[in-house]
Amino acid sequence: MARIKGVTKEEASADVWAVFEAQEKQYGAVLNTAPVYALRPTIQQGVRALADGIQASGLIEAELKHLLCMKDASINGCPY
Repeated sequence: MARIKGVTKEEASADVWAVFEAQEKQYGAVLNTAPVYALRPTIQQGVRALADGIQASGLIEAELKHLLCMKDASINGCPY
């Protein structure tokens, strides 16, 4: 399957670079989707806003967040 080559940290704009840094701090690495979303920073901002909105809604308890991420990764065949 063809893969889309995402943006590297060295190629990233200041806004995208900040996202990469935050992910490295939180997760220890840049998440797989971030470099692809970084090709279109406005889409990356929208995805981030959606995730922040879901988190802020309080509909998903913090304890369940990683369990849901694991299930989502399993469905999509991605490592978590």
